[in-house]
Amino acid sequence: MAKQNLPELRLHLTNVAGAGAVQLLKSLLPALERQADVNITEIHLPDRGDLSRYAADSERKCIIYHRWLPNAVSRIAECTFGGWKWRGDAPVLVLGDIPIRINARQTVFVQTTHLTVGPETERALKYRIARLLFRINSRRVHRFIVQTAAMKVALLSSYRGINESAIIVAPQPVPQWLIDSRLKRSSRTSNHNNLTLFYPAQKYPHKNHRMLGSIAHGDWPIKEVILTIAPEAGSHLLDNRISCVDFLTPEKMLGQYEKADALVFLSLTESFGFPLIEAMWIGLPIVCPDLPYARALCNDQAVYFDPYDPESLREALWKLKQQLDGGWWPNYSVQTSKLPTNWDQVADVFVNAAIN
Repeated sequence: MAKQNLPELRLHLTNVAGAGAVQLLKSLLPALERQADVNITEIHLPDRGDLSRYAADSERKCIIYHRWLPNAVSRIAECTFGGWKWRGDAPVLVLGDIPIRINARQTVFVQTTHLTVGPETERALKYRIARLLFRINSRRVHRFIVQTAAMKVALLSSYRGINESAIIVAPQPVPQWLIDSRLKRSSRTSNHNNLTLFYPAQKYPHKNHRMLGSIAHGDWPIKEVILTIAPEAGSHLLDNRISCVDFLTPEKMLGQYEKADALVFLSLTESFGFPLIEAMWIGLPIVCPDLPYARALCNDQAVYFDPYDPESLREALWKLKQQLDGGWWPNYSVQTSKLPTNWDQVADVFVNAAIN
């Protein structure tokens, strides 16, 4: 069947800029374009970053959304008065969290916990504005897509006007570059007595990097901690075992996953937690917070700690070292069996939510 005879769908991702969200969409967008039962007529892209260059790889009509005003002001205008750009009846799939003020049917993919209200709610003005825009425009949304059941509960408790049946839970596999690598781990690659740890996360307050400031004091079983933040961003972490290597390409991420003894994850809140999924897919041991998002993903195969207590983290690392010294290695087969095996399965869920 010719594409022009299929249901039409427009994609909106003009405000997607975070490293994790960008990497997710670099796997999801090609899968959406491969869907045989929909005609994607337009892809609206940001004017900066990796996604702004996606048009070179797409056969669809790609439209760059240029922001001439400061980002916060531009987002308010886009979500309120910018609806005229979306005239027409073709459904819109919003991949950047905040609904827009349009009459066409829209489905919104919510990736950030900053839109929900809870103990770790960001109080910064830009997040307050984002939550206000979300609340105002949420009544115009046909369906929401989230990555976990925990995120669904958080969304329902934060916005009483949202119907539970309107929220679809759609977990995702690891990024396509990791699937293609076929990297698997079943043992340590170093004979060093202490641990080499990897924490891939940008420098945001909720990522909790400050907790690592405590390793300069006391007895920690650490050889090295690799952080994907700029050296200047980690200058307050005064310990020569901490290496700040800045943002890593997929190829360099694979190198770190190959040599690390474990993923250490410190984040106080996550909508999904892709590094946890990546570590489980590879088979890498995980040390992470004893919080619902982490428990839901890792179950009993991770080593947990209190994310507000550095001593708890130190004890968790010693526990992991003792387990590894005793020959233990995690088995994530139950957890990974619950995830899609490829991005085409995810794209199918998104398209069905948007057009059916």
